[in-house]
Amino acid sequence: MGRKGNRTVTETTAYTEPTLMTNVEQLLKQAADNSCYDGDKLNIEKVAKMVGQAANETISVRYIPMDSSVSGILEYDNGIWLIKVNNKHNGKRQRFTIAHELGHFMLHRNKSALFEDKIFFRAVEKDNMEYAANSFAALLLMPENRVREAINDGMRNIGTLADRFGVSSPAMKSRVVELGYKLKQND
Repeated sequence: MGRKGNRTVTETTAYTEPTLMTNVEQLLKQAADNSCYDGDKLNIEKVAKMVGQAANETISVRYIPMDSSVSGILEYDNGIWLIKVNNKHNGKRQRFTIAHELGHFMLHRNKSALFEDKIFFRAVEKDNMEYAANSFAALLLMPENRVREAINDGMRNIGTLADRFGVSSPAMKSRVVELGYKLKQND
């Protein structure tokens, strides 16, 4: 245990899937209740602000130049949680990064005051937290019920689905497979 950014930091623990699902399901309901959707596309910045208010914290999203290997950073500084997003990355990547950092905030904020997410960086001690934050982002941006509804309504192209939800095609492909759908050879 230590202190960083005037916050007490405790050991890392893995989040179980039911805990993660409960957090995301509650957040999605709040997002719908607070008009945070444009069709199926979640206004992730509005959600970040809403989450901060609900936690009696301030969350600010800032787009700044970063090394291309860094997607984003969640940092506690002077009483404010900053989600710093690489302004050189494309919009879909930025949205996923904000959702990922929001996952760190909701799941891990009492464990650290700084999270830096590099694209190809893996550290054994951080794998569980990174996996949980990625899962959180995927569940938040591509909710099962909305993805299934879009597919059942005839939307079968991964790129079209990705555009509808404001995520990358690889992220949508992964989510669709995770939901048990089989892909055609050219998808």
